[in-house]
Order: sequence, then structure tokens, then C-alpha cells
Amino acid sequence: MDIDYKQISPKAIKVRNVNELITSVIGIIIFAVLLFFTYQFHWWSWLQYVWIGLIALTIIGIPWTYVVSSPIFYKTFRYGVTDDFLYIKSGVWSISEVVVPMAKIQSIELTQGVIMRKYGVSSVDIATMQGSHAIPHVEEEVAKKLRDDISKLARLKELDE
Repeated sequence: MDIDYKQISPKAIKVRNVNELITSVIGIIIFAVLLFFTYQFHWWSWLQYVWIGLIALTIIGIPWTYVVSSPIFYKTFRYGVTDDFLYIKSGVWSISEVVVPMAKIQSIELTQGVIMRKYGVSSVDIATMQGSHAIPHVEEEVAKKLRDDISKLARLKELDE
């Protein structure tokens, strides 16, 4: 059977980059405050090297996310829907492919944070007895249609059994 895999929104790169930038700035501020306290209160001298190292790693991580991580995530994450299954595929070195039977789907949730709302994307979260799966960074209209399609297919499979 040939699965028609779809790609997530190109806005995923921007959303991931903004999230990384906010997280990194908060981390740098926390490490800088801890570095200041290390000097101010004469804590163990080796702690200053830990804080400086963590600040440096955080600063190095920002371009890594912008140049490597976010574009690779966008290029490798795929999802597909058939009448019987939901397919979620991702990864570069270790490729993960999840197949979720429609009959096992219990709930579907659309989530949207502040940054996702600004860029007009949502995350589709699918819950089964075994756990949950997510299709992140899908355009809002596509996410709503996907939610409706999956819920109809899951309901039909439930009625068949």
C-alpha cells in the first residue's frame, strides 16, 4: 500500500527557532545570575567555570538550532492518513515510523501555544491506550481538517467492530 506522506508546515522552522531563542535567553540569564552570585558570595571557585561553560554551550546551541536542527526536523517529519491507519515518520540517523490503527485512537487534541498561534500552526495530539503521538506544526486549517478526518475514520472503525 502506498502512503501519501504529507510534510508539516514550513513555519515549523520559525516556531522552533523562536522557542529555542527564548529558552536560550532565559538560560543565559539564569546562568549569568548564578555566575554573579558565585562572585558576590564567594562560592566555590570552580562553579564560575561551570556557569561560563554553560553560557558558552547555550550560545553555541542557538546557531546549531537555526542552521541544522530546525531545517532537518522540517525536512524529515512526515505524516500520512489512510482509512485504517495513521502514519508518523521522523528522524535522520534513527528513523522512527509509528503506525497507529484508527480503531485504537481514543482522543484527538489540537494544541497551540502563544508562538504557534502567532505563526498560525497547531499541534495535533493523538491519544491511544498505549500512549500519545503528536503531529507538530501543522497549519491551523489543515490541523482542524486532520482532526475531523481522523475522528470520523476512528469513529467508523469503532462502529465496524
